[in-house]
Amino acid sequence: MLNGASLKRKRSLTENFNISAHGKRKPQSAQIIAKLASLKPDTPHIDVPQKETVLIGRSSSCDITLNFPDVSTKHCVLELKTIRSGETSRFYFVLHDNSSNGTYVNGERVSKEKPRFLKSGDNVAFAASCSYVLKYIDDEEFNSPGSFFDKYLVGKLLGSGHYAQVKEAQNKTTGEICAVKIFHPRKSSDNDETNKQMNQEMNLLMSINHPNIVKFYHTFIEPMNEHSVTTYLVLEKVNGGELFNRVVKKGKLREDESKNLFKQLLSGLNYLHSNEIVHRDIKPENILLDITPRKSHREIQTGPWDEDELNIVVKIADFGLAKFIGDMRFTNTLCGTPAYVAPEILTSNTTRRYNKQVDLWSTGVLLYVCLCGFPPFSEELSPPSMREQILRGRFAFFSPYWDTIHDDALDLISKLLIVNPSDRITMEQTLRHPWFIGTAEDAASSVPESDKYDFQEMYARAHSVRVPVRQDTNITSLRDQAQSSLAISGNMDVDNDIDQEYAS
Repeated sequence: MLNGASLKRKRSLTENFNISAHGKRKPQSAQIIAKLASLKPDTPHIDVPQKETVLIGRSSSCDITLNFPDVSTKHCVLELKTIRSGETSRFYFVLHDNSSNGTYVNGERVSKEKPRFLKSGDNVAFAASCSYVLKYIDDEEFNSPGSFFDKYLVGKLLGSGHYAQVKEAQNKTTGEICAVKIFHPRKSSDNDETNKQMNQEMNLLMSINHPNIVKFYHTFIEPMNEHSVTTYLVLEKVNGGELFNRVVKKGKLREDESKNLFKQLLSGLNYLHSNEIVHRDIKPENILLDITPRKSHREIQTGPWDEDELNIVVKIADFGLAKFIGDMRFTNTLCGTPAYVAPEILTSNTTRRYNKQVDLWSTGVLLYVCLCGFPPFSEELSPPSMREQILRGRFAFFSPYWDTIHDDALDLISKLLIVNPSDRITMEQTLRHPWFIGTAEDAASSVPESDKYDFQEMYARAHSVRVPVRQDTNITSLRDQAQSSLAISGNMDVDNDIDQEYAS
């Protein structure tokens, strides 16, 4: 009689053996698709065959015989399921418990009425005597990239949004700390064109390489049950937080600081557009900052940063991901309104069409916010409603908030916030705009003849659009919005909470 699992570790990947309580092997043709790694040193590991059902128990007729006194004769059944997402197929087991003493997955007893879907890394205990860790075997023949849980350890929650949450993750092999975006579950399907398109677009994300875009490392499709799957997207972790937090912390950004950040943002956005990718969700929450601390005042800063910052690298995040997972909802701001959305997206049209110009509109809104601390479109500025403000392109540069901002910055924003996308400034024109180049004389000498600006007209127009705030207008900054949100949630120390969030 054997004192542990009646299977030996040595196995061919093309042959599995049913072993009785007396240890006699009965060969059967079956691929090994998983292992149950024993947590006890004196108990051998178990190879799990690719069969429609795998019977586990004390009986010698079982596919896997466990010779322990508290294991039932026919303890449980592993039912094989195939989960397909586009062109990717994965095999998984669903555990059905038939025992008297229970089968436990991650310490939780499996109900006889509710089978348990098994993931790689799950701790499976058959009664109290034997515990194993399940691991599915990577095999190119199965067209399987393996499991996220085989390669990464999940850490603390970093943030959450409408269609996903972001957690810290550590690569088990290299020890590198990454971020993993875990999307909300979606339906799995054998012949779903949407899933195929998502796989193609995810593969495109993996190929993107630009210093101002968050690096994508791996993507995994993990099943939640036999009808739904979840996408795990492993990303570069950026240490400086969001541009949103920086604006909230400081109230607004200096003009030279904003200019340097926007040069980097446009460089990354131009790269995306050259690869036919439209971000569709440019907003301060999706612009991350990789900040290198300044250890000594002797270190020369790379830009107009704060005294304790040596360098800041802009990282664009979350481009197109709502589209990739089939979520066509529009982005909401902190107060639940689409303040950064281009007017052509808001039009009521079932055959809505838009192009890369939507990103330039959102960039104009973002630049406006960074320079003055509040958005150009909001319900606080009504009437008309914010939606109508966007559709009409109705905004203003309010005095005194814009009095010290250079005229060419106002001109750039005005050209970015043109309602008709055909008339809106292009990416190439934006990159050559005088605000980025320097003085009017420098700009005139470096801008192509086709893009020449009438600088006197530009400055006159910029001065003319600075208007006093209406007495009935209540301008709410991003910082005020963040404070209101935190106060509503019951946090009494609002300033300290913002400081802590920014520092993290």
